[in-house]
Amino acid sequence: MNIIDKKALIRKASDWLPYTIMILFGCICILISCCNHYFFRTDAFDYGAYNFAFNDYAHLRLSDNPVYLVKHINFLQDHVSFTLMIFVPLYWLLSWLTGTYTLMLIQAIIIIYGSWAVYELVKLKTNSELLSILALLQYFMLLGRWTAFANDCNIAIIASSMIPVFLLYYARKQLMWCLTILAFILLAREDMALWTAFIGLFLLVSNYKDKWYRNLAVGIVLFSIAYFIITFTVIIPLIETPFKKYDLFQFTALGHGPFEAVLFILKHPIETIKLLFTNTTGDPAYNGVKSEFYVYYFVCGGFLLLFRPRYLLLFIPILARKMLNDDPVRWSNQSFYAIDFVSILPLAVFLILSEFRSKRLRNILAGAICVITLVGTIHLLDNSNRKISWCSDTKFAFYKGSMYKAAFDPKKINDYLKLIPLDAKVSATGHILPHLAFRSKIFFFPRVDDADYIVGFLKDDYYPMDEKRFPDELHKYLDGKTFEFKVYDYPFFIAQKKNYTVINQ
Repeated sequence: MNIIDKKALIRKASDWLPYTIMILFGCICILISCCNHYFFRTDAFDYGAYNFAFNDYAHLRLSDNPVYLVKHINFLQDHVSFTLMIFVPLYWLLSWLTGTYTLMLIQAIIIIYGSWAVYELVKLKTNSELLSILALLQYFMLLGRWTAFANDCNIAIIASSMIPVFLLYYARKQLMWCLTILAFILLAREDMALWTAFIGLFLLVSNYKDKWYRNLAVGIVLFSIAYFIITFTVIIPLIETPFKKYDLFQFTALGHGPFEAVLFILKHPIETIKLLFTNTTGDPAYNGVKSEFYVYYFVCGGFLLLFRPRYLLLFIPILARKMLNDDPVRWSNQSFYAIDFVSILPLAVFLILSEFRSKRLRNILAGAICVITLVGTIHLLDNSNRKISWCSDTKFAFYKGSMYKAAFDPKKINDYLKLIPLDAKVSATGHILPHLAFRSKIFFFPRVDDADYIVGFLKDDYYPMDEKRFPDELHKYLDGKTFEFKVYDYPFFIAQKKNYTVINQ
């Protein structure tokens, strides 16, 4: 084979390799999601609540979400998020086939969409196939990509995955697509506007000499700030009720609301920086949780931000949101609490590397960072190696046999669930509830209200109760007077209200 043939072969391989990577990891993401749902590992919070709201919006309703343990709360009052409303056409397009798997499949597709944007943006900016492919690999290899599956489906995962897409369309000067994706991100969560404002500031600093980029960046900053202010001064007060006040501001070290927090940061910048590294709980069990996060992302390329400080603008709001929170779990690599870093770090790392003059040094560092990312991720996927080790890896360890089996027959249980009429009101335990949430009334046991059925597992599905309280609550209804067993196949059961008449099956 001559030199020309070899170069042609390499070019051909580079054409299909990135898409092969996307398809491979996309299949893994879908496999994880489907296995978790099929084997009844998805939870009432958040996936059951999401599915109820998704179905509710599709039927043009904004009902109180009966999945919540506290009554008279709708999904919009929990998070100012309009994403599920935007997805309503996909409900009617897909759910007849994919059922309660639909949202997780949409999420997986959006993750892949984000990966494509990472690859395309790095390639556009660097003109390097190697750097763009390695950025794509890191997007999938970072630990937070996998631990996020512990939470099944989450708006934060979806919104963060769209950030690279937004940046790609900005770089391409595709104005309508850029603004459309920006609107999607802003409507996803009430706190995304703060992040997009800093992203806009980064774009302004990076592209100040170009009038088109500069003007659009200024518009992004101003619009994001305006939306943030409107959300907290108009939208949130408008949807609050005596039953539900906005309670997702959990930064008591900074003040009692977002505007107090901003004032604290401006008045006490040194103290704020200290809080980013301090265990504010006073509980020594959480010592080292923040440093574990910092060390991992530092060695995975975060150290390069020191060479190009303007890239820090991309991370300031998400780092503050993470490390200044009251909940120590949010400081960690657990769950989806690092997903925004996963979405943006590969872009920052490989765009900074592209600015290195030495091609050899650039390629060595790029390869080393990917290897370190892979090794670090494998190390921390082991629960025993993480500071907070209570989170089981069963929901994301696709490389283990535990992902593909359960202590019961899932097919049989899925068949049993088909016995419950679609118009019936159901109270279900946490792992059953997401499968039954496409209905107008679904309660999270021990809330029963006027349910026609109680459905659940008798083992290992006690939350929000403990193992001792669970049978006591169940006995209140399964006393032979109110409900009777229709199915009992340990550990699964279906109990039907005695006076309930099946009208439509």
